[in-house]
Amino acid sequence: VIVLAFIIGCALHQSYYSAFTTAATAGAVFMMLWEKYLWGWKPFCYLDRKPELRGTWKGLLHSNYVNPETGEQRRNIESYLVIRQTYSKIDVRYFSEESGSVSLSANLVVDGEGLFTLACTYRNTPRSLIRDRSPIGHGGFLLYVRGTPIHKLDGEYFTERLTKGEMEFTGRSHKEAHDFGQAQGFKYQKLAGYP
Repeated sequence: VIVLAFIIGCALHQSYYSAFTTAATAGAVFMMLWEKYLWGWKPFCYLDRKPELRGTWKGLLHSNYVNPETGEQRRNIESYLVIRQTYSKIDVRYFSEESGSVSLSANLVVDGEGLFTLACTYRNTPRSLIRDRSPIGHGGFLLYVRGTPIHKLDGEYFTERLTKGEMEFTGRSHKEAHDFGQAQGFKYQKLAGYP
């Protein structure tokens, strides 16, 4: 009404403009709160099926990489996945004792059955003292979001160094870790069906 009145040059009472300003401000505040918080809270989470994954996830990584110094394949590597998420964006960090990864792009993809997969490309930066055998590299992973409520994230990864493996995360803390040591110190919720 206000736009139409402006176009045709019709004057409106000041109360119309005040109401418009109030409504626009309230709408903007709601959208800001929705983007950051509300979409993942009950009962708002029932309005959209997008899974809420925020926090630090504890799990294991199994790799086909063979350590040139020992000849052993790397199995059961203690791993942490930190997910920072809003309604429209998702950022993923990975920590192990030897390296950390940061997502270059990440997205939640839904299939025809309504099941979600976390797809990510990343840059991996090993600690400086082991880069002679493990240089900085890039890769990607697909993690399947299992269950309602979610009971685990699992899937596979691959790197430009032609290594690959499997990842499984079955513990969750709603805190967001900033490094491997901090992640180790968190208490993790044991998700359904996993000790």
